[in-house]
This record gives sequence, structure tokens and C-alpha cells, in this order.
Amino acid sequence: MADMILEQVRDALREANIITTDREFCEVWLGKSECYLRSLRFNDISPSADALANCAARLAWTASGLRARDAVAHAHWVDVLDDLRVRCYRAMDTQAQSKWLQKGVSA
Repeated sequence: MADMILEQVRDALREANIITTDREFCEVWLGKSECYLRSLRFNDISPSADALANCAARLAWTASGLRARDAVAHAHWVDVLDDLRVRCYRAMDTQAQSKWLQKGVSA
């Protein structure tokens, strides 16, 4: 589920010491309110495409910055962030395809 990818991103960012709080993740990385993740869990809903896109863009920007600093020292985290970015985009694609299928649109 797409909300799981956001939790995985948050956990990876914490492990890398890039963020320290859920609030920071929601506001800075997702462009949402501080309680966004809690709201998703409480209401059992998927994140918005906007949140996923913001997250993916921020992951790409951060990975690029780490690459520029020192490719060897940050290579692991660059790979992790790039993988998570791709997974955010896949989650958006899956959501969009699900909406098309619900409306009876086919290939």
C-alpha cells in the first residue's frame, strides 16, 4: 500500500539522520500538515498523489546533493533514496491505474 512507502521513506530518513521528527517529514518532505501520517493511519486511506510527488521530488533533490558532496561516503544513502523515489512514483502509478479501472477505462 502507498502509505507504507511513506513510512519506509520516513524510517530511512531517520536512519540516515536526515530528519528527526514525523512533523518535519510531513511538513518538509510531503508538503502536508504535521499530522498527515496519523490521519492516513486513522482514516485507513492512501496518501495523495501530491504527497507522493513531493516526497519523490525531495528524495531526488537530496540524493543529488549527497552525490555532489562525496559519492563514496554517501553512496549507500544515494542508492536508498533513489530506490525510494522510484517506489513513490510506482505508488502513484498504481493509484492512478486503480482509479482508471474503477471508472471502466482500459488500455
